[in-house]
Amino acid sequence: MTSLGTILVCLSLAGTPATATTKGTRFEQGQRLFNQGDFEAALKQLDAAAQEERDPAVLERLHLLRGQAFSARQDFVKAEDAFSLALDANPEASLDPARVDPTVVKLLESVRARLTGTLVVNATPPGASLFLDGKALGPAPQTVQAAIGRHKVEARFGDQVVPAVEVLLKARREVRVEFVQGTPPPPVVVAPPPTAPEEKPVRAMGEVRGVFEVPPKPGAEAAGALELGGGLDSKYFRGGVALRVFPYFGVVPRIALVVPAIGHLQAFVEVQVPIWLTRPSGGLGVGVGAAAGAEYWLVPFVAVFAQVGGHYLFVNPMRGDSAALVASGGVRLRGP
Repeated sequence: MTSLGTILVCLSLAGTPATATTKGTRFEQGQRLFNQGDFEAALKQLDAAAQEERDPAVLERLHLLRGQAFSARQDFVKAEDAFSLALDANPEASLDPARVDPTVVKLLESVRARLTGTLVVNATPPGASLFLDGKALGPAPQTVQAAIGRHKVEARFGDQVVPAVEVLLKARREVRVEFVQGTPPPPVVVAPPPTAPEEKPVRAMGEVRGVFEVPPKPGAEAAGALELGGGLDSKYFRGGVALRVFPYFGVVPRIALVVPAIGHLQAFVEVQVPIWLTRPSGGLGVGVGAAAGAEYWLVPFVAVFAQVGGHYLFVNPMRGDSAALVASGGVRLRGP
């Protein structure tokens, strides 16, 4: 998608040189390695600098450069995470389309479009007509979710127009504005930033998988099944519960350790506890199982996966189905 030459041109976006501290030195080393095309080594330096840095201006430049390095490696999921952190530091963070690959610029803008902050507007007396960027919000008070960045808030008490207030909304933060009839508006109060940005949030996850089970017993028939599941997904761990809905009913809690591999590809190992409430052989069945597999994220929120493993039933294993080799695959979705 992005040629190495095009990505390297965007180095100037790192801004002014970092201070001559350990943090600044790591940042400068990351810039130099990025300029040399060694994106893996650059990311190690930038990640270390990001863990220690607290200056929002430096964090903005740091995470913009991390996002470009991940884009150069074709890892757009992690690039989005880095750009989200840059926008946490400065909602107006941007890349110059004249110097950076337009596709990378669009990726940053797509992340910006998904982030919102909370705007709470009150008025004394209540009932003033409120406007956000020239569009009517309705009578005060109002609480709205708006895109991050700068906005103009206005209030009108009948024929009186109170001077407009400019606010800067940050992702997942709250800004409060109070208009008072006949007096200038007080200063805008912005909630203080968190002490350290979260590297990657926990996200909701859902999946649809097909399962193919082969009992090792000679003469036993293989069987297919369909499962629908959901749970939570983080950077290295995933947990959830699936319902087996065909050809018989059951519940399968699962936890997995996820290891990033190359680009959009991730490997994982999984432990499960199959609980069959109905079976072709009859009766309740409870067991344990394990599997290993890989998943490929086609886009940041949609992946295909495949895995192989097995399970063993230790409750009611008397029906000839106590053990089975299991292969499964399907589609996995996760929230922003």
